[in-house]
Order: sequence, then structure tokens, then C-alpha cells
Amino acid sequence: MLERLTEQFLEDEVLIAGLSDEDASELVGWLIGIAEDLETQSEPSEPRQQERYLAQLKRLGYQVAGLNRKYHIPVEELVDLIELAWEEPDQEQGTRPIQA
Repeated sequence: MLERLTEQFLEDEVLIAGLSDEDASELVGWLIGIAEDLETQSEPSEPRQQERYLAQLKRLGYQVAGLNRKYHIPVEELVDLIELAWEEPDQEQGTRPIQA
């Protein structure tokens, strides 16, 4: 399933349209990394759950790409913000200070 998903991300013209090569690579690589994590964490007997997660992940990718195109915020910074929001409450805070 991961191979099929990787192909979908790489071939999705709408997802990467208008992004620089660097931003497109960053976004697709990040999405594939999350998909790999989901695949290793979920049970093989839960394909529908995986499909829902992956559809949500794809929507997240569209939103990140849209913010990049509209406000010219580098994808790397958007990904950092999302990952900061996803930190576990009991996890130590990242060492990088938040910058405006």
C-alpha cells in the first residue's frame, strides 16, 4: 500500500503545482514519512482506518501547499509548526526557540 501511496503523492499535480522544487520535495517527503509511520503503527487488519488516515494526510498536504502558495511561507516552516503542535504533552519541548 505504501508504494501506491508514494506514487499518488509524487504524481499529484495539484498537490505540488506552484511549489518550488525544494518545497515540493519537502512536502512529498514529509507526507511519505508520515505514511510510513502510520503503516508501521497500524494493524494490517485495519485497512479502512489506514485509508481514512491517508485521505486526511492528503488533505493536510493540500492545505500546507495552499498556505505556501498564498502566503509564500516555506513548506519547511509550515511542517515545523505542524510538528510542534503534534508534540506529545509529556514530551520535552524542542530545543529550537519559536521565531517570528
